[in-house]
Amino acid sequence: MEHKPKWRLFNVDDMVKALSDSDPVGPTIDLYVASLAYKNFDFISKRLPHIVESSTYSPFTWLHMVDSASERYWIQDENEGVAVYDATEHCGCIRTYRLNVDHPVRTQQWGRKWVVLANEKALYSQLDTASARTVFNTWHHWTTQANQQATALAEGRFKNTSVEHSLIISSGLGCVVCAAPAVAHASTTIGMAASEATFVQLPLCANHLEEAKAEPNVLAFISKMFSLSLDLPESIRSESIPDAMIAEVHQIAARELSGTVGTAEKRKNGWSLKIELATGWHWVLRMRTLMDYAYMLFKPGDAVAVYRADSAPHHPELPFFPDHEHSRPDRKKDVTAPSFLYGTPIFDLKRLRIVSQEHNAL
Repeated sequence: MEHKPKWRLFNVDDMVKALSDSDPVGPTIDLYVASLAYKNFDFISKRLPHIVESSTYSPFTWLHMVDSASERYWIQDENEGVAVYDATEHCGCIRTYRLNVDHPVRTQQWGRKWVVLANEKALYSQLDTASARTVFNTWHHWTTQANQQATALAEGRFKNTSVEHSLIISSGLGCVVCAAPAVAHASTTIGMAASEATFVQLPLCANHLEEAKAEPNVLAFISKMFSLSLDLPESIRSESIPDAMIAEVHQIAARELSGTVGTAEKRKNGWSLKIELATGWHWVLRMRTLMDYAYMLFKPGDAVAVYRADSAPHHPELPFFPDHEHSRPDRKKDVTAPSFLYGTPIFDLKRLRIVSQEHNAL
């Protein structure tokens, strides 16, 4: 095995800047890294699969990492220290941190106690044990299983909507905030251009789901819960599509659904946009907030929709609650199914067009 430092180290300095605390402590920084350990570092060449190696250019950050580390190793032939954090039930990776500056400060031991090792080969012999590999493999397998539903939701969104990127935030233990059993996924989409938009989702328990609903959007909730300093633009802070954009959204939806712009009314339960199809069928898109919406397709002359997708909390037994679809809402034996829609028409028109084609409404 090659032990020379040709391996890339993940720099944590930008991550530290994102934390609202101006001088975050070591455990907070490490928790941030640990929360990303599943798959998010796969783009970095690793010395060993079960070790995430990070660095900082800041001596102050470095001292925070050293003081709260599980172990502190001093590598004699490199004349530098390595702060090591053990795997936990939340993260099966070992995390290491180094001071990555070509400066005499790097060679100082700062009055701390270190376990002295001759070289890096000795260090990685300490870290590359059968038990460490078993912990990592077990955690990785379990986390993969735990993320299956979130992955299925992301893949369903890619197939049914125009958004092509997804970020899954997960603790692997249930609710991402408190680890209680998750009852739903809160989600939001960053960006208005479909080709550049990213779908963000996180599992939440019932209590934190209600807290998320009280925020303008999921990004604001994440910022609040995890003490992040996110500079959110006004369009992202909004809990609904701004009124000034409704006409443009209406026109885009009509064009993509091969219809014409119909009536647009603002009611107590949000905007109601009608799109007339050449066949006599029509769509009604109801939008109150990004988490409160309904899309309905009507036959000519009918008052009850033949298809409806909405976010009403009526079917908690379905995956991806509360979003769901009704394929026969006009019949006594309605059929409900999981929905992969966002509640933002710009992203959902791909699925609505498919539904139109299935009903020969185009």
